[in-house]
Amino acid sequence: MLNLAHRGASAYAPENTRAAFDLALEMKAPAIETDIQLTADEQLVIFHDTTVNRTSNGKGPVADQTLNELRALDIGSWKDPKFKGERILTLQEFLDAYASRVHLALEIKDPRATSRIIRTLVDRGMKENFSVTSFYWGALLDAKASAPHLTCGYLTSHFDTDVIERVARRGFGEICPPIDKLTRALVELSHQRGLVVRAWGFYKKEMLEPLFASGADGATCDWPDWIPGYSAAR
Repeated sequence: MLNLAHRGASAYAPENTRAAFDLALEMKAPAIETDIQLTADEQLVIFHDTTVNRTSNGKGPVADQTLNELRALDIGSWKDPKFKGERILTLQEFLDAYASRVHLALEIKDPRATSRIIRTLVDRGMKENFSVTSFYWGALLDAKASAPHLTCGYLTSHFDTDVIERVARRGFGEICPPIDKLTRALVELSHQRGLVVRAWGFYKKEMLEPLFASGADGATCDWPDWIPGYSAAR
């Protein structure tokens, strides 16, 4: 079971910050999932929401602010005062710090950022130990066209034979459905079509048993210390 720290160890530290990523590594997470947005001055940054309202002391869309404006925001205090001063990371900074240490799942949150993301990865010579994911089908098609060797994961709210066939036909490599939509039969069909099944939507420990029972290959989790503990107890 590939245990992907969702936005880092985001249950314990402010999501998508060095604090959350470093804690995920301390918890021995073998993989980190994160999100990429595009700023007003076309810089790639690590951030989930389309606006900064929820997780910073600022307001407004990420896409309407420059990197320098975003750098000025505190993105840690909303979680706990002890994280005051955490700042937004660029994609380059994130890759410099973590690409050589764990598997990375990079979610394209803004389709306009796709070409820049892929160019960044290709320029760094990254061919293994990472995947690119998105809910945007078109973004994944663009990514695959630019770099056929990329492993792409389609984040889907539905999980049925139709979406499995479409993902397999496009050669994306991964299908990423909600945990509560997993069934043993659909996971087995995905495997038969050569797909890795990586689930999302994990929010309580009771989900661990059906997750493992389904035969899924991995899942994102805000509590990266939960999955290995469950696995060891089985």
